[in-house]
Amino acid sequence: MKHQYVYRIPDQLDKGHHSREDYLLINCLGYEYDEPAGLANREQGRVDFLLSYLHRGTMKVKIANQEQIISAGTVFIGKPYERQYYAKIGEEPTESYWLHFTGYGVTELLIKAKLWGDSFFVTGINDDIPRLFERIIEEEAERQINFEHISASLLQELIFTISRNISIKEQIKDMNPRELDLHTSFNLLHKNYAKKLTVTELAAHIGLSTSRYTSVFKQYTGLSPQQYLIQYRLQKAKELINNTQLNIRQIAALVGFDDQMYFSRLFKKYEHMSPIEFRKKSQL
Repeated sequence: MKHQYVYRIPDQLDKGHHSREDYLLINCLGYEYDEPAGLANREQGRVDFLLSYLHRGTMKVKIANQEQIISAGTVFIGKPYERQYYAKIGEEPTESYWLHFTGYGVTELLIKAKLWGDSFFVTGINDDIPRLFERIIEEEAERQINFEHISASLLQELIFTISRNISIKEQIKDMNPRELDLHTSFNLLHKNYAKKLTVTELAAHIGLSTSRYTSVFKQYTGLSPQQYLIQYRLQKAKELINNTQLNIRQIAALVGFDDQMYFSRLFKKYEHMSPIEFRKKSQL
């Protein structure tokens, strides 16, 4: 798909809409892949806010008095009545997502997410951001009951996901090489905790021997990789016990335990009660 645009209400003049009644409201949004060079040029801006994320390629962007050549993994935000210009540069295709939004809560929300004082923010290339844009596009396109409220909730998640990734990017910048390796390893473990992970695989992923990896891991966490993985799985199990009606066998399987009895023994060892007792206590 080259592009997809969704409008809450028609906006042929491209001026946007402002709302004082809604906390957070999306006016329009879209996805563009390798569109022509002149994507937007609004000398007077719009009456609403702009949030855009470049997932691929390079663009020239002007927001108010700021001008930058941005690469993939960059977010830019335009405030009401600020000049907005962005265009593809170079031969590489661009892939970008954008939305315009309004509401009396926007300023407070952006300040809380630390996205107020600047126009350009580097998140790094991140699959969670396009996924959230696509979910909002789906809600706005299908317009099922309560879609505006769900879209607003997803927009808040998008804003704080962007904020989180900026913070992570800043933390990574200050890490030494060994800390950076462990950060990479934690990401792999957290994304694949329910799979059959071995210490050898985790060590190989960052180029260490199994013994050296275990030593470094324990130095930074106080736990062996196996202990950390067990505790992480049990934490995920507790979330499922508290927030779903799944039975214990199903929960055990979802967090990486093929044997329900072994899962229950481990759970009791670490939590000092069985999974069933934990569920009963959390429902009190």
